[in-house]
Parts: sequence; structure tokens; C-alpha cells
Amino acid sequence: MDSASRDRITSKVLKDLEDTRFAASALKALSGGSANFIYRADLRTALDDGTREVLIKHSEGYVANHPDFKLTVARCRIEEECLKALSKLPIVGRESSGGFNFIARTPRFYHFDEQNNTQVQEYLPNSKDLKTYALKAYSDTTPETEKTQCVQLGRALGKWLRNFHTWAASQPELRKTVAVNREMQQLKNRINFSWLLDRVTQFPSVLSDAQEIFEEVKKMAAAELEDESRLQVIHGDFWTGNILLPDSPIKEGVDIPMFVIDWEMSQIGVPGLDVGQMIAELYELKLYRSIEAGLWMVQGFVEGYGIVSEDFAFRTAIQVGAHLVCFGTSVQGWGPPVQVEVVARTGKEIIVHAWRKDRKWFEGGDLACLFSKTE
Repeated sequence: MDSASRDRITSKVLKDLEDTRFAASALKALSGGSANFIYRADLRTALDDGTREVLIKHSEGYVANHPDFKLTVARCRIEEECLKALSKLPIVGRESSGGFNFIARTPRFYHFDEQNNTQVQEYLPNSKDLKTYALKAYSDTTPETEKTQCVQLGRALGKWLRNFHTWAASQPELRKTVAVNREMQQLKNRINFSWLLDRVTQFPSVLSDAQEIFEEVKKMAAAELEDESRLQVIHGDFWTGNILLPDSPIKEGVDIPMFVIDWEMSQIGVPGLDVGQMIAELYELKLYRSIEAGLWMVQGFVEGYGIVSEDFAFRTAIQVGAHLVCFGTSVQGWGPPVQVEVVARTGKEIIVHAWRKDRKWFEGGDLACLFSKTE
């Protein structure tokens, strides 16, 4: 989208807010995400608690960075209802052992202009998404002494996610809300599994020997959606780009808030989608940049999520592999073609061995932690 079109959207949002308690003196466009227009608003009048900065999220019927890609605005109502419901979710994602106080939660929801698809949410000042933060804070030379903070960060996210999945399973109204988000459910399924066969065409020398298994995996994922009794409320896009934390060094004894954001893809699905997507994104730090901290966070995340069945672990592993193959090979800027092929091959091997339920193969590799908490 050109700058003139973005300026028109910004002016429109300012006008929409004019007659509300969130009237703003200025909007600053924020980076992050591609589907919506995101701003930090400086309020003319502070809220009752003294807040003068809020986050504004405005949506149109298309992807903001790709206007030709149409997207339902019903996603805005889904996110509004999710954030309202999640305000009642107990905060148990706090991880304080070892002196690092990570507190995972969702941002407060202030206001929704349904007519104009504009939301007002709590703003986390001077923050970065976890992917950006990790690429800046860690490297292939990060010392072992920083492992504890990485494990505990992952553990806090894992505890939060398990608490959310458990809590949401007993919230019939929330389930009813997200169950109608079928367009996003189908989009997620297409990205995760229909693209597998597209990647075989793209990387024939790497993936063609797994085509038959990929076809079976695609059928399995389609069958999962047909039996809604086996599905439950999930975030739907649980990855490092949707976790915000302060852009400052992690210190012991200091509360470190982590916001779980972007609920417009919330849907009913299998919980392994959320777990596997986060693991894959953290694993990419190791695969593309040799950042061992990515695996440390994976270990903590799996430990925090807690004991699962062996079948759950294998299904989650399939999700990890599918995300690496379908999405991890398509993000620009991660690495040169030779590295992209390595990621495609790694994802394939994970899918193949998970499909065959080859636990021994996993126990000797980077994702051994997936099976250390099974029953």
C-alpha cells in the first residue's frame, strides 16, 4: 500500500476516535504484523488510571500490506470477544524460580468501534515482539550462563498456554464465539497442510520422497476439522511475533511482562497447532542463525506446557515439521537458498518420523524434550 493510502487510513482512524474518550492528539504507526494498521495513540485526556498511551488496531477487509489479499473483518469481532473473555483468565504464567519474573498475560481491552473496525487496547511501552527481541539479544555466541533466563522465559509461555487451553475448554460462550471463525480456520489449515504439496513442487530434490506421507498428513488434518467434538478453543496464531516483551535486558528480580496478542485467528482446533507453531518458530532461531537460545526456550516451553500423551507429542511434532516446511521456507530474510533447503529437509524429517511414531529418532535429536513429558 502506498504512503498516500496509509495516510488516508490514519486520518480516518483519528476522526473515528474524535468523539470517544480515546480522542488522540497523534497516532504513530507501529511495525509488526501485516494484516492490520497498528498505531500508538497519545490521548488528549488521560484515562482514570492515568494512562495516556494506548494501542490502536484498525482493520480493513484486506491485508494491510497486501490490499489484493481479501480478509474478512469478522476477525475484529472475534478478537474483541476473546480479549474480553480473557480478562478473566487467572495469571499463572509467572515464572519466578531462579530470580527471573516473567508474567504472561493478554493486554487489557478498552474499546471497539464495530462500525469502523477500530480497537483500543493496552499499550506495552518500548516493547518488541519475541522474534525481533531474540534476534537482537541472542546470537550463535550467547554464553551458557544465559540459558536459565531463556528456559524460564519459555517455561512462562508454556505455562500460560496450558492454562489458557485448560481454561478455555470450560468456556462454552468463548467456544461459540470462535467456532464461527471458519474462514480463519480454513486459512490456517491451508497454510499448514495444503502448502505441503506445493513445497514438494518447489523443493523436489528435498521433499519428493515424502510426498505420500504429506498427502496422508493433509487428509488427517482435514479429518480433524470434520469432528468438532474433538476440537477446542486455541489461539490460532501462537508464534514469537505475537508475544511482546520490553526491549531491555532481562534482569533478575524485575517483573517482565509478556503480552499475548493478535487473537483474530482464534478458532476451534487441536491444541498441538498452538504448541507446534511456537516450537517451530523458536527452532528456526537455531536452524537459520545457530542461536542455541532458541532451543533453550523450546525446552522451557515444553516443560511449562507440561505432561501430554505420546499421541499429542507426535501430533505436535507433525505441526512443527509442517510449519517449518510450509512457512519457515517462505519468510524473506531468514537465510540463503541453501539454508532454506536445510529447513525444508529438517521439517520433512520431523513429519516423516512423527507420522511413523518413531520416538527413538526424536529422543536422539533437538526435539527430545517433546517426549520427556509424556505419559
